[in-house]
Amino acid sequence: MSIKTTSDKKKFSQLRQSLGRLANEIRQIIEPFFSDKPVIKGSVYELKTKCGKPGCRCARGQLHHHMVLSASEKGKTRLRVIPRGFLGEVKSKVQRYQQLRGARVRLIEVHKKMLHLIDEMEAMRREEMPVSRKKPTPQ
Repeated sequence: MSIKTTSDKKKFSQLRQSLGRLANEIRQIIEPFFSDKPVIKGSVYELKTKCGKPGCRCARGQLHHHMVLSASEKGKTRLRVIPRGFLGEVKSKVQRYQQLRGARVRLIEVHKKMLHLIDEMEAMRREEMPVSRKKPTPQ
């Protein structure tokens, strides 16, 4: 195709600028991956249950409350009760994990956009080899 016209040059410049913006965005996206702070996979929520004992308060509607960590392990969802006093720590580690996963998803999206731009830029720069009408001279 080759970049010859003014409109092609303008489009190519816009593609370069878009690629540069995406490269800057990647620098911001990957920042959390440089941290060495621990993370915990899963989600934290409150679980309300009945124990089944006839004389218990839960039989009268006052359910037992537990904060739990829900996470998938080997294809199955597991619930783990969070011990008292550890809720804040577990929540912050889970939040960091979720931020990393979100950043990973965004990184994939940005890479796809970058590849699309790179392919478009390459197509604009590509030229075909000119066909020679003369036979090459033997050496």
